[in-house]
Amino acid sequence: MKKNHGFTMVELMVTVAIMGVLASIIGITMGILLGQRVKSMAADTKSVLQSTQTVALTRDDAFVRLSQNGSDAIIVAYSAAGKEINRAEGHDVQMYVTIGGTETLVTSGVEIHFDRQTGGLKPQTVGGNDYVSQIRITNGKRNVTLKISKLTGKVTY
Repeated sequence: MKKNHGFTMVELMVTVAIMGVLASIIGITMGILLGQRVKSMAADTKSVLQSTQTVALTRDDAFVRLSQNGSDAIIVAYSAAGKEINRAEGHDVQMYVTIGGTETLVTSGVEIHFDRQTGGLKPQTVGGNDYVSQIRITNGKRNVTLKISKLTGKVTY
């Protein structure tokens, strides 16, 4: 009687095919999850910017602070008194801000103030006349760009 000590070619091919299907399902799922993180952070960022503008127009000056904590992007809205109004955090996403046509990665805190005279969003710089024109949120190949109107401060995708 002959003893079997290995796998047949058919068994190996079926195993490799099953592993391929599982790997592709995992890859697609991860892609969807990463895309959702970027979209979710973009929507939250838009909400924070809009709430900051509302506070600035109705009662008090307000500003937002963009920062990066490792691989997490953070945007926090504050009143002029320093009270937190709204906050959003995106895990495993990076945030880029375009000021005066120059895009830079947000690493340390970037303060953006709502300009009540023009309606736009201005960075906290001494004597600067540049406005924030966009905020880009990314995770690898996934990008969402929020465009900010200089005249009204309106935020659009």
